[in-house]
Amino acid sequence: MRCGRKFFLLAGCISLIAPPAMAATQATGKSASTGKNTTAESDKNEYLDVVGGAVLSATGVTGRQFGGGLIRKETGEKSASTVSRDFIAKQSPTQSTFQMLKLTPGANASSSDPFGMQYGGGGFSVRGLDSSQMGFVYEGIPVTSSYNSQVNPSEWADTENQEQIRLEQGAPDISTPTVNASGGVVFIQTRDPSRHFHVMADATGGSYDMARGFIRVDTGELGRSGVRMFMSMSHLEANHTRGAGHDGKTHFDLSALKEWGAESRSKLTISFSDFDISNYRYPTKAQYEAGGYNYSANYQNGTNTNYYKLHQNPYEALLVSLPTKLKLAKGLTFNFTPYTYYNYGTTGFGGRVSENAVYSGLDKYQVDLNGDGNISGTYMTYQPYIEETSRSGFNTNMVYKVGHNTLTFGYWFQYENDNLFSQYGRVNASGAPLNPWGDTDYYTHNGGPIYLMASHSYVTTNVLYIGDTLSLLHDKLKLTAGFREAMVNRQGTNSLPGTPYHVGTNNAEPLPMVGVTYKINDHHQFFLNGSTAFRTPTSNSLFESTYNGAVSQVGNPNLKPEYSISEEFGYRYTSNLMMARLTFFNYNFTNRLVSTVIYNGTQQIPSQLNGGGQHARGVDFEIGTAPIHHFRPYMSVEYLDARQDNNLKVGNNYLPTKGKTAVNAPKYQLGFGLDYDDGRFFGNAGIKWVGRQYSTFMNDASIDPYVQADLTAGYRLHDIGPAKNLEFRLNIVNLANNHYLSGVYSVKSNANATPGVLGSTIAASGSPSYYVSTPFMAMGTITAGF
Repeated sequence: MRCGRKFFLLAGCISLIAPPAMAATQATGKSASTGKNTTAESDKNEYLDVVGGAVLSATGVTGRQFGGGLIRKETGEKSASTVSRDFIAKQSPTQSTFQMLKLTPGANASSSDPFGMQYGGGGFSVRGLDSSQMGFVYEGIPVTSSYNSQVNPSEWADTENQEQIRLEQGAPDISTPTVNASGGVVFIQTRDPSRHFHVMADATGGSYDMARGFIRVDTGELGRSGVRMFMSMSHLEANHTRGAGHDGKTHFDLSALKEWGAESRSKLTISFSDFDISNYRYPTKAQYEAGGYNYSANYQNGTNTNYYKLHQNPYEALLVSLPTKLKLAKGLTFNFTPYTYYNYGTTGFGGRVSENAVYSGLDKYQVDLNGDGNISGTYMTYQPYIEETSRSGFNTNMVYKVGHNTLTFGYWFQYENDNLFSQYGRVNASGAPLNPWGDTDYYTHNGGPIYLMASHSYVTTNVLYIGDTLSLLHDKLKLTAGFREAMVNRQGTNSLPGTPYHVGTNNAEPLPMVGVTYKINDHHQFFLNGSTAFRTPTSNSLFESTYNGAVSQVGNPNLKPEYSISEEFGYRYTSNLMMARLTFFNYNFTNRLVSTVIYNGTQQIPSQLNGGGQHARGVDFEIGTAPIHHFRPYMSVEYLDARQDNNLKVGNNYLPTKGKTAVNAPKYQLGFGLDYDDGRFFGNAGIKWVGRQYSTFMNDASIDPYVQADLTAGYRLHDIGPAKNLEFRLNIVNLANNHYLSGVYSVKSNANATPGVLGSTIAASGSPSYYVSTPFMAMGTITAGF
């Protein structure tokens, strides 16, 4: 059922050393699967957005990317922001994809841990829409779960292997393999293997006993096959920054590239991760202010369900894709990306259970939990939330350019199988589960496991799409129109006694989109677009949940899909010195689905609320420069006004939520980055300010505005023997050691009892819970190539 176990810790690290004479230019190109800008095909363009100069370090830093790698040239009809190597390589190697994007317009990242190992990667939102409403595409693989709309950035490539991370803040393009991206799309692209043999290694140590090693080997071209590849391995260990707990992660990346002529290529990408981690606890505001909200190191003789060993989270993940682009004839290109994804993992919880009342669904059993032959007393059990997910599919299209037209016709297919189960596991005398995975060493009744959860869902997605781009006025004016027909079939079974066994739904949605770009000259461009998107409810909303023999949440197969219409109008300025862009946007949502968490005892289960209608209007701005006396500043600003359009139905009454500010939607955000790099000394500072965020639909609970500053400083030495481009780097997270709540973990309808629209009082739905800021941390890294 599970893949292999841990790799050896390799204390070294590996990285590509580009030839010093490398003359670099602004790289352009298209990826096989998405058509997005990507690297060119020669070694000299392995790193993006270089405007003269050579690669400075073993990590691929050029010192020339605009804004320190936080902004690059964009020409499409939709707003987009790209983070490139010059920024990625200077951050802590433990930073997640969410954290890499936090300075870009509208992006708000709330870390769950500073080492990027916690499942889900913390909170992330763009323009007030959280990660469950966004698409994430890793080398052509749509990595968002259909079951619970979660993503896990810690499964993706190590930061040393990431070439660029591209955020499209609006609705997806017609060819993007996603149906949940009403809030935008993030594309993660890994570097291409080098044409020459290289080795790169780095080692990191820091606060909280953190230790990490990374090594990468580029084979160069293998004989005369034309195939080149790299393999890398990393291992990371660290203690929790708050409360008891220790996390470990081993990760493997492989990439193999074959170019079939100047415009055809295939790129195999494999990523595998093995995690052995403990969960963090996400407190309410009252718990945070009281200070006693962490998981404990004391089992307290079997009475403490917050004992950290009962909250373990072991899991493994495998991602494989093969984006292929073939130039069939003049003007005719065929793109085909097959992929597969597999995840098996456990989220652990502890629960005290009476031997007289061990429930499975609505059935009650008597079970001898302590093995003394008597049925009496209450004892600790391990209650894991075990999920096994497999997801496979392909995205394919034909692109035909003839005259002034570029036609695209394509098809995306995906089949996802999610098996979710939970049973009562055994713990030893010290409180540790006999098996942290939870799939053995559990209690049985009449020879079979006693399930707390037992659901199985099957989701089949079919999307047909067609589009055309018309170029006029010598390519100054481009008109784009596209159409997608998305069809999603969800089927599921629930094996808990007393609950409905089979549920199923079908959804189909036509999704048109249009776009216009007009280039006045090489410096000035306007763009305009209108897009539609839809998002199906998560599969877990289909199933009835139970706790202690009663229904805790009714399954809702009639929960309506979310539908959105968005418009953008923007301006871009590009020169050899500066890039800037200004974007005005508007969203209108029907059946806005808001992600939250419900509690079955101590188990935390992802869920959704239908927030009704919502609209959002705002403006994004970002600016970055080329090097000015080795300095490269960057700034981003967002103003957002997101409002609820309906009163929220609760039972037979309505909360007066119409006109209230939407949850997770700070009105103001400001990001600032400043990079310095003279080839020897280098540094990078990033500051993010985020305004107030509401955590209830009634706006009666919120978290205060906060600011966080991160700092990088380093020095590159001359070559020493076989070690090339030796580099020392210091990363500091949360420089001022500010303590604050950084994001909303679970949304509630109302934190306080509230008079309803129809007169009666609506009881409080509970207190929201939150992400807690990362404390001050320092990490040192040494890097070299060979």
